[in-house]
Amino acid sequence: MSTFFENKMFYDEASSFYDEMIEFDKNLEKRKETFANIFEPNKLVADLGCGTGLDSVALALNGNKVFAFDPSLKMIEVAKQNSFKFSVDINFLQNTINNISQEYHSKFNYVVSLGNTLANVEGSVIYSTIQKIYDLLVNNGKALIHILNYHLILERQERILSIKEKNNFWYIRFYDFVNGQINFNVLKFEKENPTKNKLITTQIFGYKLDLLTKVFESVGFKEIEFWSDLNRNKFDIKNSKDLFIYAKKS
Repeated sequence: MSTFFENKMFYDEASSFYDEMIEFDKNLEKRKETFANIFEPNKLVADLGCGTGLDSVALALNGNKVFAFDPSLKMIEVAKQNSFKFSVDINFLQNTINNISQEYHSKFNYVVSLGNTLANVEGSVIYSTIQKIYDLLVNNGKALIHILNYHLILERQERILSIKEKNNFWYIRFYDFVNGQINFNVLKFEKENPTKNKLITTQIFGYKLDLLTKVFESVGFKEIEFWSDLNRNKFDIKNSKDLFIYAKKS
């Protein structure tokens, strides 16, 4: 039976196995190399929705000073362990994007929010959340925001996001589409004993390209680029799995 959680509590529940599920160590070096091709080194960077710190650690290993924000205290606790493991100094703060203090406005050269974090933002605050991302940047600072391509997901009603096996466990991430609502599920079970399992669920919000374009433009972002991956390949709404938005504060 699934347990439905408010978003922050969902990630509290997932924190104990999240690194294993996303293969943290395997992907860290890849993310570090990719970031080196996107961001200038030795800059001030905000990581919004930092989770267990994959992007924060990669950015810090590249010489950046990183402030990492997440509403889940348990995810931050794991992220702190990862920063210690990789010997990097990161400032972790528990907060939603929308509630980050004004003391951080006009502070960062880059704002990064990957891992589909934007889909966890409720519709009532999506505009103010993008405004906050804009406000955090210095003039000419840049934001890199990732969300899955929900135009494609909703059109095809694709339920399965990923199926992975790691250390004797299976991890299945999938959606339920219920009366216009998207529920995100994570199922974890033992390979040798599938009846021993954990299923957690939360609601997410499937923002599409047209809405996000309007919001980014309305708060003042310029030179907005849309990528399908971190190699800057052009986004194709009919085929791309991911949407990366790279935009400049003028």
